Amino acid sequence: MNFTLLELVLATLAGGGIGFLSGVFGIGGSFLLIPVLNIGLGIPMSIAVGSGACQVLGPATTSVLARRIKFRQLRLPLTISGGLLIGVFVGAHVLQLTKQYEDFSVAGHNIPLSDFVVLIAYFILLTGLGCFTIWETYREKQNRKIKRGWATAWSLPPCSEFPELGRQSLSIPLLCWFGLAVGFLAGLLGMSGGLVLLPALIYLLGLRTHKAILNTVVIVWIVAFQATIVHAWHGNIDLMLVMSLLLGGTIGARIGSEASQKMGGGQLRSGFGWLLLATAVLIAAKIAWFLAR
Repeated sequence: MNFTLLELVLATLAGGGIGFLSGVFGIGGSFLLIPVLNIGLGIPMSIAVGSGACQVLGPATTSVLARRIKFRQLRLPLTISGGLLIGVFVGAHVLQLTKQYEDFSVAGHNIPLSDFVVLIAYFILLTGLGCFTIWETYREKQNRKIKRGWATAWSLPPCSEFPELGRQSLSIPLLCWFGLAVGFLAGLLGMSGGLVLLPALIYLLGLRTHKAILNTVVIVWIVAFQATIVHAWHGNIDLMLVMSLLLGGTIGARIGSEASQKMGGGQLRSGFGWLLLATAVLIAAKIAWFLAR
C-alpha cells in the first residue's frame, strides 16, 4: 500500500500510545492497534493484522530488555511456547482463507469476511475480559477475592515445578495446549497474546500481577516473532507502516515499563479492564457502521 505522510505520522503516534500500554500492562497492545489501523486509518484487515503482529516486536523487545529478565525466569514462558508456533500458523491460515470472500453478506450488506470475523472475535473477547477484570477488581475492594490458581489442581502428567509458583507443580501438556490457544488467537487476530495471557496467568496459574506481567512480556515477544514470520510468508506486512509504528512504539514501551513499576496491581487490573471495554465500544461502532451503510 501507498501511505501519505499524514497517515504515517498518525501511525507513528498510534504506535507510541500502543507501545506505552505494552510497557504498562505487559501486553503487545495489538488488541487496540488492529482496530485503530482498520477503523481509524482504513487499512485492510489482513494488512493491519500482519503489520500489527510485526510491530509488536519493537515494544516487546524493549520491554524485555528494560526488565532485565534472568534465565531462570524463562522456564514457564518457554514451556508455554511449545504450542504457540502451531497455533500461530493455524490462525494465520484461517485469516488467509477469509481473504477469499471479500463480498460476504450480512443482513443484506456486503462486508469483507476478514473484517467481519476479526472484529466480531475482538468484540466478544474484549467485552468478556473487560467485564471480568473490572468485576474482579470490585470484588477485591470488598475483600471478596476470586480464587486463583485453578489450573494447578489439574495434574495431567508429566508435571514440573516452576519458580513463579513456589513448590506447586503444573501439567506441561496443559501449558502446551494453552500456548496453542494463545497462538491461534495471535495468528487470527494479529494480537500478541498478552490480552489473554495476563488474566490467564493470574487466575489459572495463580501468579501475582507483577510476576504475571513479567512472564507475559516474554511470551508476547515469542508470539510476535513467530507471527511476523508467518504473516510475512502470506504477504500481510507493509514495511513502511511497520517502521512508523515501531518508531513510536519502541519509545512508548520504554516509558510504559517505567510507569508500570510505580503502579499497584489493583490499579493495573482496573485500568486494563476499562481499556478493554473502551476498545470493544469502538469495534461495536465499526460493526454498526458496516450494517447501516
